[in-house]
Parts: sequence; C-alpha cells; structure tokens
Amino acid sequence: MSNFTPQKKWFDGAIRGLLLNPVNIALALLLVVLAYLVLWPFFQLVLETLTWGEGDRRLSRDAVPGEFTWFHWLQATASPIAGKMLYGPLINTLITGIIATIIALSAGGILAWCVVRSDMPGKGWLQPILTLPYIIPSFAIALAWETVFRSPKVGGQPGLYESFLGVAPPEWISYGTVPISITLAIHYFPFAYLLVAGALATIDSQMEESALISGAGKLTILRRITFPVVAPAFVAAFILTFGKTIGQFALPFLLGAPVQFHTVATMVYANLALGLDSLAFVLAVILIVISLVSIWLSNRFVGKKSSRFETIGGKGFRSREVALGQWRWPVFLTVALFAFIVGILPLILLAVQSVMLIDGFFGLENLTWHFWTGGSNPDIAFGEPGVFHNNNIIGATWNTLKLASISAVIASVIGLIIAYIVVRKADNPLAQALDQIAFIPFLFPTIAFGAMYLTLFAEPVGPIPALYGTFSLLVLISVVSRLPYSVKTGVTAVTQIGKELEEAAEVAGASWSQRFRRIVMPLASAGLTSGMMVSFVGVMRELSLIILLITPSTRVLMTAGFGYAEEGLTQLSNALVLIVAILTILGELILWWIGKGRMARLREKLD
Repeated sequence: MSNFTPQKKWFDGAIRGLLLNPVNIALALLLVVLAYLVLWPFFQLVLETLTWGEGDRRLSRDAVPGEFTWFHWLQATASPIAGKMLYGPLINTLITGIIATIIALSAGGILAWCVVRSDMPGKGWLQPILTLPYIIPSFAIALAWETVFRSPKVGGQPGLYESFLGVAPPEWISYGTVPISITLAIHYFPFAYLLVAGALATIDSQMEESALISGAGKLTILRRITFPVVAPAFVAAFILTFGKTIGQFALPFLLGAPVQFHTVATMVYANLALGLDSLAFVLAVILIVISLVSIWLSNRFVGKKSSRFETIGGKGFRSREVALGQWRWPVFLTVALFAFIVGILPLILLAVQSVMLIDGFFGLENLTWHFWTGGSNPDIAFGEPGVFHNNNIIGATWNTLKLASISAVIASVIGLIIAYIVVRKADNPLAQALDQIAFIPFLFPTIAFGAMYLTLFAEPVGPIPALYGTFSLLVLISVVSRLPYSVKTGVTAVTQIGKELEEAAEVAGASWSQRFRRIVMPLASAGLTSGMMVSFVGVMRELSLIILLITPSTRVLMTAGFGYAEEGLTQLSNALVLIVAILTILGELILWWIGKGRMARLREKLD
C-alpha cells in the first residue's frame, strides 16, 4: 500500500492543479455557458416545432399543450397553405439569394482585382468608400432604392424616377425579385470584395508573367490562371454571402411586402406577428438547415481541392501590379462612379428625403427641417415631433449607443479570452470544441437566431429568469452573435504573442489574471480593437437579429426607423437610418483612432 502513496499524491496533485488552473476553469465555464447560449437554443427551437403550444388550441381541437406532435411540420410542408406558407417564400428566398450572390461576387471580384492587382490610381480613398455599403444598414439601401423607384401603383407618393421622367417605373423595378436582389448585392458585395481581395494579394505574379512571355493575352491569363487560383476564395465568398442574404429581413420586407412578395425570413416575422409561433419556428429551422448545408458544401469543395490552389511555396514569392496602360484612368473613373452610386448616393438620398415636407415632391419649396427640429404638429406625420424633440427617438438613440458600446466591449473581451484558450491549448479537444461552438452563431441566419432566443427566454427556466422584453436580452444575443468575429480577430493577435513574456511574469509571481491583464491585453490591443470595431458596427446597424425581441421600452434606432417605415412616415424613417449610418461610421473612425494611438504608445514602450 505504501508503494502507491507517492503515485497517489502525485496524481491528486496533478488533478488539483488541473482543476485549479484558471485557464481550465475559464475553459469549462465558457463551454457550459456557450453550449447553453448557442447549442441549446437550437434544440429548444426544434422542440417547440414538435410540441403543442398554448396558442395551438385555436388551430386544432386535438391540441394538448406540451404533447408531441407533427402538426406544425405537416401544416407548413403538406397542408393547403404550404404553398404560400413555405414553398413560395422558399423559392423567392433561393432566387433572390442566388441572384444577389452572383451579382455581389461578380462586382466584388472585379473590384478586388482592380484595387489589388492593377495599377489603378486612387486606391487609398476608393477602398473605404467601396466598403461603405456593408457598414451602413441594409435598410438604408432599401429606403434609398424606394426613394428613387417608388411606384404609386401600390400606394403613396411617386419616387424620384417618376418625378423627373414623368412616367411611373415598371413595378418589377420598384418591388419584388429585381430590387431585392440588386439591393442585397449592393449591401453584400464588399463582403465578397474583402474575401477575394485577400486571395488576390497572395497570387505569385511570376505565373502570370510566364504566361505573358509565352504569348497569352491578359484575358486568357485572367481566365486560365488568376481566376482558378482564387477559386476557393470565390466559393467561400459565394457560400458565405448566400448564407447572409437568405437571412435578411429588412430588405425583402420593405421591397417585397407592398406586392405580397415574401421570403422565408419575412414569413417568420409575419407568422410571429399573427401569433403562429410554432409555424414561424418551423420556417426558422428550415432557414438554419439551408445555411448549414451551404457551409458544408463550401468546406467540402475547398477541403478536397485545396492542393490545386497553392501559389506560395519554397521558391520565393512576388506580387506585381498589372499595368492597365491606356485603360488606367477609364477604369478608375468607372470604379469611382460605382463607389459613389453604391456608397455615397444612398446617404444623400436619405438626407434629402428627410427634409421633404410632402413625400414625393422634389421642389425646393417642399423642403423643411420639421422632421429634424420641429415640434408636434397634428397636421404633419400624425403629430410626431421631429428627431431632436421626439422623446421616443432620443430614448432609442441612447439605447442604440448603449447596446452597441456594451456589446462591443463584452464581445471583444470574451472573444480575446476564448482566443487565448484556443491558441494556448491548441491540442486540447475541449479548447477546439470551444472554438467551434463560438463560431456557430455565424452559421445561423440572424432572424432565425432571434427566434431561438425568443423561445429560450420567453419563460423562466429554473434559476434563469425570463429575459424577453429586457435590455439584457438584447445585449446577450448581440454579444453571442458577434463572438465569431471577435474570436477570429483575437486568435490572430494572440498567435503573435510569445509565451516567454507570460512565463517570466509567472516566475515573478504574477497570477494568470494579472498576466492576462498586464501582458496579453496590451499586446493584443490591435486585435481587441478590431473586435470592438467589428462588433460596434455590426450591432449599430442590426435589425433582423433583434426585431423579434424588441419591446417599446427597449427599442433602438433601427427598429424605430422600421416602425416609422411601416406606418408610412418615410421622412422620420430615413432620418433615423441616416443617423445610424453616421454614428456607425463615426464609431468605426473613433475606435480606429483609439487602436492606432494604443499601438503607437506600445511601440514607444518597446523601443
């Protein structure tokens, strides 16, 4: 027995060390919390579709709340209303998603080549303008489109198109598949642009030069060398952009609802508004499945064929810009005009629309500041005061800034902690599982993710209170939805920090929390700031994620603007969305400035 005592003591000490290790404790806690906040809501959502609810008594006499049933799935997929409930919206979703993705990928790929691979002038100031459509809310692009192409055939005043040309635009340009697809493409092409630009920057120009010496033309080189090499980036951009478009709610609603054009995302909202919660949850599950399948197909394609696209090896690497020759300035002017139309013009249109007394009349005599500075007037906008005198808007502005700021800070710090664990314990299966779970929210369409949290926090469960209708729930879902971005930026930052600094501090007696706070966080400030920037921008312009969770006391600018658009108060809606766009841009510039200042101070200390 005594022979086993030293071994038992060593084993007990090792177990105690593992259990008391702060990193292991953080790993275990984060795994449990994220499993509850990411995985369990999905299972809860599926469970809701397979059980009778209290509101189902009006749908079927056989309804017994809490009992298992296939009723909701059969009603959505095989009932007389399945065509209008699921199949019609599903076809609309796939058509608009595919068309928008193809347009976005084409525009993003061409622009990425012009900026990264060519000697086009003006790249420095064109790049931020080209990313503006993704930074500003998608709702802003939809409102700008409606300002130009609004058709009085579906009610309301004429748009800019009819006012200047004297004829109404075709209905298919105003509402339905075409405008939804185009505006979705405008919003998401920067996403494709950034992904493809990263791949183009790694192409070894020696391959292109060899082909040029062999007599191949520039178009042949582009088709036979450049495009095949960046094919994985194109596939990834296609799938990820498609996954984003199918979960969009605001654009299809604004440009589709007037002509009864529905997508799955808008039907989720419509069914919840009608009290048909379980049917809405069935549609949300279907959206999630479509997104997961698309991601799986992307990984399958890139994983199997990745070796075909290797361009950087052990023989050296050189990237040289392609000379455009006489096309240099025409290409610049084309790109600049495109950037102005998709990045700046929508904001100008929103600003103009917000100072028009009567919507649809574009004369100078119709301009007014009432919707910004005016008080309540029963003859204008149903008595709604202007932005600066409207308590609801002021409260929504405060809620928006508070939500974006708090969520950005929490998401970036938690993302950095997860990134630290993932990097420092790369061989630990639990750390790998934590990394995967933290990325899962990216795969969920936003309105479906909102539906998941609606089911999870509608009622109290044990010690967990019902959070529906609280500001805390908005912060919680915003933080969880931004984790995929903050974790990835954190991993990039932590990977660059060697272990030696922490080991020296540990020898000096510093605790893990002190080492993380005094060493890791300052050195990872660039990644931390990047995570904040991404989260702040994302939360500021978010609508689809929180539209199902908002109550009058927790409204934010985007939901308030959406409400005004539903009521036909176009000027106030445009004003609020314009405010969101400006605050988002200013917020990103401020965070960039803070991050730049921190990095400069850090370099001074290191020097």
